[in-house]
Amino acid sequence: MTDYELYEVVYNKAYISATLCLLALIAFRFRNEIESFFARFGKGKSFFLIAFFLRILPFLVVYVYYGYDAQSDVQIFWKSAQEAAKLKLVYRDFESLYSPFFAYITALPLVFWDTARAVTLLMILIEMAVLWLTMKTYPDRSSASTLFKGLIYLLLPAPYIFCVLGGQEDIWMWGFACLVVYAWQKKKSDLVLGMITGLGLLATKAFFVLLLPLLFLKLKNKGQFVLGNAIVGLPVLLILYISSGTSFLMPIRLAQEPMAVNMWSVINPLIWDYGITADIKLLNWIGLFVILTIAIWQTLKDKTLDIQQFMPKIWMLIFGVMMVVQIGAYANYIFIFAMPLIFGFNFFKNKTFLIITFLVQSFATVQPSFWFRIGKPFLRFDNLLGAKFAVEYTLEMVVFVGVIYWLTKVLKSETK
Repeated sequence: MTDYELYEVVYNKAYISATLCLLALIAFRFRNEIESFFARFGKGKSFFLIAFFLRILPFLVVYVYYGYDAQSDVQIFWKSAQEAAKLKLVYRDFESLYSPFFAYITALPLVFWDTARAVTLLMILIEMAVLWLTMKTYPDRSSASTLFKGLIYLLLPAPYIFCVLGGQEDIWMWGFACLVVYAWQKKKSDLVLGMITGLGLLATKAFFVLLLPLLFLKLKNKGQFVLGNAIVGLPVLLILYISSGTSFLMPIRLAQEPMAVNMWSVINPLIWDYGITADIKLLNWIGLFVILTIAIWQTLKDKTLDIQQFMPKIWMLIFGVMMVVQIGAYANYIFIFAMPLIFGFNFFKNKTFLIITFLVQSFATVQPSFWFRIGKPFLRFDNLLGAKFAVEYTLEMVVFVGVIYWLTKVLKSETK
């Protein structure tokens, strides 16, 4: 890639992020007027309005009017979805980095439109469904105020760019976690909660499994919860094992590449590269141990919290700590906890929090594009003498410090 192409990509994403930040600033300036409009217009119609203008319309402009093709991981999703649409068996007949149902879900829109753009549109529609569920599960003092938070979420640079332009699926995991809370609010049994988490594990990413032991500790009827997991998960695992052995472990085996941003990528240039990446598998296990240790400690500490209060805090802790300690973590993971960060906590009156959040989100949209296009370097000290690598490292530092800031705020704050 030429320097011109590199800086064009960075400029475009920086421009979009800056525009979104400006729109958010205007929205806060006219918050009372916007909420009054939402109250008059109605909850359903208002949600459709903001979803259309900030998700569907950009999709139509980018992919239909201008005819751009879907980029990033969407091309990989599309290829897997095409194989799934032919009813081939995942892991045995084609590779997938995701849980067994993922390829088949993304294959659904290909019946009508066999293109990577259809997968991106599906990602947008699922994000909107998860947003609607989150708004119902974590409402504010009024429906208009909840809708305003929904508007601000849709203006966050990372979800906008990672979903509309990147077609990322990370928010699916929060959707299942939020569905657990919603089912708990409706007084469903722990068996049902177990079935929901089992489906979440089968439909999203292997990372979702980190939530299961924490809910096991939290719920009263642990046997029912495990039974719910087993009812959903064991038949699928049995079919996969009988048909293709241990191939269902493919998502774990393939995730062995150092990424950025995380503490390893941040400290490596500062210690003159003492072979940190020599054993990625070991570092992954260390990261997993740290994540679970901290999460279990917090779960036991918050044993008096109900599920509604517990979920956003532990979710933010799992994936915030993951972005710090896991060598395979990268900036896109910010998408995973954007909704609980906005809806699950009372940070909205904190102007400093909002400013830092939009700033870090903006940097997080630029860093992955910049990093991938300069060769995905795991930086050494001498790299910092080069302008491109120094810029990329600066982006890493801003995102890393931002994640630490969010974690400290979450640990000190009360959930809703």
